Amino acid sequence: MKNLRSIGLCYTVVVLLAGCAPQAVEKPVDMVWPNPPETPRIRYIRSLSQVDEFGRSGRSWLETLFGEDVSGAMSKPYGVATDQEGRVYVTDSGQGAVWVFDEKEKKVSFLGTSGQGQLKQPIGIAVDDRGIIFVSDVVLQRVFGLDREGNLVVAIGKKDELINPSGLAIDRASGRLYVADPRAHKIRVYNSADGSFAFEFGKRGKEDGELNFPTNLFIGNGKLYITDTGNFRIQIFDLDGKYLKKFGDVGDGPGQLARPRGVAADSEGHIYVADAAFDNFQIFDEEGRLYLFVGAAGHRPGTFWLPAGMHIDNEDKIYVVDSYNRRVQVFQYLGEKYRAKVAKTKAG
Repeated sequence: MKNLRSIGLCYTVVVLLAGCAPQAVEKPVDMVWPNPPETPRIRYIRSLSQVDEFGRSGRSWLETLFGEDVSGAMSKPYGVATDQEGRVYVTDSGQGAVWVFDEKEKKVSFLGTSGQGQLKQPIGIAVDDRGIIFVSDVVLQRVFGLDREGNLVVAIGKKDELINPSGLAIDRASGRLYVADPRAHKIRVYNSADGSFAFEFGKRGKEDGELNFPTNLFIGNGKLYITDTGNFRIQIFDLDGKYLKKFGDVGDGPGQLARPRGVAADSEGHIYVADAAFDNFQIFDEEGRLYLFVGAAGHRPGTFWLPAGMHIDNEDKIYVVDSYNRRVQVFQYLGEKYRAKVAKTKAG
């Protein structure tokens, strides 16, 4: 039995390190969009990608287990979210785990690797005011609520209720958890505290309010933003599921959408859409007019290879999962909130 446990433990670690390769330490870069002499709106901050992200002192439980020098990088990252204390959570379907980047503590750790909350193929992620991390798993067909130690708090979705749970969003005011179910062409809504079903909306179609493989969600400014992938558009609903507006059409030109993935919104109402065909993210105003686009195909900072999930935090930091480059890139929207913070810091 002891040998079996050892084998199981080693297997878990091998899975977590599968596909990993040492990566060079990222050198500081100063990039803004648009280019000078235009007024900058977006600034590149950094990327997150590996166990050694914060140096040797930030290494996780892997080193504690074996007492040896180990390193690991992301495999297939998809979803990203943050909590109120600035931790960054990233789902990794290739490793069946959630990465946790804690810059304050200079620590990288994992969730969902063991116990009742063990994950197989995590995709969507959202964090509530209590610090509970909700993760959708397309293989297990459920959404799991985990505490910061990885303990299972709540499991959402009865047998055969969720077909393909993907993108998640949580309304922190009401505690409602919104789950995109692409193959059902619906958004299902649950009470996050106990996992009980609240309501659902959507049906397959191309008319206003109808959905065709909805994948990614974001809640901001009192609205629910949905990537309506099969219709090549973003649809906006109120938090009770009432249709408000839409924008986007299929094409390969600026302002059009080809393979839309992550969606998010900043504090000023700008809407961000990652597109895996363009290897960038585009920024639109509330009427769907193109404001700016950031990125191009590549491997350097500020470029992308199949961007996926997106998230914007309360400080207007923008997190973009750069899936095939196996990293999360972090940007800052240089809006009123940011300028006020800088002014306050300078004033002492």
